[in-house]
Amino acid sequence: MRSLRGDYRHERAFLVAAGLIAWAVTTAGWQPAQPPTPRELLRTVAQISDAEWTALERGEAVAKVLNTDNREIAIAGGVRIAADRERLIERYRDIEALERSALVLAAGRFGKPPQVADLAALPIEEYDLDLRECRPGDCKVRLGPNEIARFQRDVDWRAVDWRERSRAVWRDTLTGYATAYTRDGRKALPTFANKPEPLPVPDELSLLVDRFAFVGAYSPEFLAYLRHFGSMPPDGTSDVLYWTKEDFGVRPVMRLQHQVIHRTPDTILVATNQIYADHYLDASLTVTLALDAPHTDGKPGFYMVVVNRSRTRSRNGVMRSLGRSTVRDRSREGLRKILLATKSALERS
Repeated sequence: MRSLRGDYRHERAFLVAAGLIAWAVTTAGWQPAQPPTPRELLRTVAQISDAEWTALERGEAVAKVLNTDNREIAIAGGVRIAADRERLIERYRDIEALERSALVLAAGRFGKPPQVADLAALPIEEYDLDLRECRPGDCKVRLGPNEIARFQRDVDWRAVDWRERSRAVWRDTLTGYATAYTRDGRKALPTFANKPEPLPVPDELSLLVDRFAFVGAYSPEFLAYLRHFGSMPPDGTSDVLYWTKEDFGVRPVMRLQHQVIHRTPDTILVATNQIYADHYLDASLTVTLALDAPHTDGKPGFYMVVVNRSRTRSRNGVMRSLGRSTVRDRSREGLRKILLATKSALERS
């Protein structure tokens, strides 16, 4: 009985400690003296069990759907990779390699500064091109009021070449979003006017960033940068703006994203912030951490931990066609495949 009581006290003490870690990493203004270990982090952000941690240590990928409100979809997971973590940076920097993913139909990067020519290879579906009925408060794509007005002003929908004219306005609009974001960061994100109630994307992003306070335990300056995504990232940081055309199951999505890679002596952090998506997602933020793992047989290794959170008002469309549970399941399986593909590529190389 004494042994059982001792085990119970030990388990209770561990759970209390885990609870304190969870409170600490989600409380702005205070951080623990030491960053959480990979196991502590995954227990906090993904609620992984002991059995799942054991599976992760065997090299399996673990991905979990997190509890959220109806406006948010969140997934988190991790995998142990037997390779130098610097290889992860090389993989993230290879934007064009995204096209080898089953979910990415096309991808390309913006120059500095962004130019319309950077979008020459972006395919635009006719569903997105035909915006003749698009009006503020009633538009089938996410756009700001000024951009909606441009499509009605600059495209002659009766002309034979209306598709080419619409395509030109799209490329100019997307370049404008990228340029404004490059200059002014989070505050330059659009306010969508596709529904009766306007939606300020900067506010949506702020709600997401508040969920990533655990980043401050590894780099307070990087967390501060995530709060505004301005033009002055902290030292040890590199970034790139890029576009993708992605298969979301119902219809393809055009997305603009900002990838920021930050090094500390002990950690690599990668944040990917959505600047724009024409369908489904109002805001989206992914943070990836590469945390050192104990060497195995003298070889280096690291834990790759990924947390993705997205905001959406899509109560129709994808939510109606697939159901929220299906979207969550696909998101979880998608993350698991990304973790396994990354592990395979880095260990193979």
